[in-house]
Amino acid sequence: MSEQQSVTKSPVVGGVPAVFVHVKDLSRSIAWYSKLLGIPAPQTERSDIHIFQLENGANIFLVRSDEVTPSRHVLCSLPTPDLNQAERFFAENAIEIVDKDDETINFQDPDGNILMACSI
Repeated sequence: MSEQQSVTKSPVVGGVPAVFVHVKDLSRSIAWYSKLLGIPAPQTERSDIHIFQLENGANIFLVRSDEVTPSRHVLCSLPTPDLNQAERFFAENAIEIVDKDDETINFQDPDGNILMACSI
């Protein structure tokens, strides 16, 4: 017979409602992420932060920072139904691919932060 482990009930709920991406030039990053995500750029902008609300309920917060140390690891994964189409989109838009395999493409935003397009 196996022993059952007791699990402490946690007030933290699973899920990722937001990802924070630090950027130097907020206007440039808003335009870049708008194109990447297929979301219209806003008519008005704040000078410190912009929030992209995604279809799945998650948010990407672009936070303007004077000093940005680019992420050397993937910040978040963005789904794509067609990895080949995503790779063509990246090539057409001069988005630098840093790594890829059969299910994912890692690429950089204008500040060098690494993001992932994932087909799984």
